[in-house]
Amino acid sequence: MSQDSGILGGKLFEYIDELLGRLRKTIIAFVVIFFSFFLLGPISVRFDGLTLYYPFPSFYGSFSVHILELMRIYLVPHKMTLIQVAPFDIVVSVVYISLAISISFIIPIIAFQLISFSRTALYPRERKAVTLSIVPTIILFVVGAIFSLKLILPLLFHFIYVFTTVVGVAPYLGVAQFVSIVVLITAGMGAVFETPVIVFSLSYIGLVPPSTWLKNWRYAVIGAFFVALLISPGATGGIMETTIAMIIIALYFSGALLARWALSKKINVEKKPAVS
Repeated sequence: MSQDSGILGGKLFEYIDELLGRLRKTIIAFVVIFFSFFLLGPISVRFDGLTLYYPFPSFYGSFSVHILELMRIYLVPHKMTLIQVAPFDIVVSVVYISLAISISFIIPIIAFQLISFSRTALYPRERKAVTLSIVPTIILFVVGAIFSLKLILPLLFHFIYVFTTVVGVAPYLGVAQFVSIVVLITAGMGAVFETPVIVFSLSYIGLVPPSTWLKNWRYAVIGAFFVALLISPGATGGIMETTIAMIIIALYFSGALLARWALSKKINVEKKPAVS
C-alpha cells in the first residue's frame, strides 16, 4: 500500500494543499502591497549632493495620497475644484486607489501562480501560449491605461467642466466620484487592450481558427461599439465612442492576423522535414 501524501492524504488533497499554499502567498503579497501604498510615503534625504527617497510610515503623506494629488493636478481642469462631499470621501478615495494599485500588481502574481500550478495539466502548445502571453498582457494593459489617462480622462473632465459652466453650475467635482471614474475607465481601457492577446492565444492553442475571427468580423465590429459605449465618457457626441471602437477593432484584427501568420509559419516549418 502506497503512503498517502498531503495533510489529508491522497493525490487530490496534495493538489489542494499546493493550491492553498499559492493562494496564501498571493493574499500575503496583496496585503503587503496594499498597506505599503496606504500607510507608507516617500521621505527625501540629501546624500552627497543627491536627493534620495525611502519609504516611511505616513498616513497623511502616503503613496496613495501622492497619487491622488497627481491625478488632481493632471486630470482635473484648472478652473474646476475637487471637493469632499461626504465626511469620509477622502479616506475612501485613498483606500480605493490603494486597492486598485494592489490589484494591478497582484494580477501578474496570480497569473504566475496559476501557470505554475497548472503546468502539468497543460499540453506543450498550451503551456507555450500561456507563457508567451504574460509579457504582452502586462505591456498592453499598461498601454491601455496610459491611453486612458492621457486622452480619454482629460477629454471627459474637460467636457464635464464645459457643460457645468455653460448651464451656470459651479464647476465642482466630488473626490470619491472622481477617483471612481478614473479607476474604472483606466481599468476598462487596460482590459480592452488585451484583445489581441486573447484572440491570438485562443487561435494558437487551437480553440478558435484564425479564419473564424476574420470571417465573423461583423460581430466583432458590433461588439466593439457596444464595449465602447460601456466604457466611454458618453458626453462627447459619439467622437470618443467611435475612437475607442476603432481601437478595439484594430486590436481585434491585429490579433487575428498575427495568429494566422504564426500558425501558417508553424505549418510551413513542420512540412519542411517531410519534403526533404
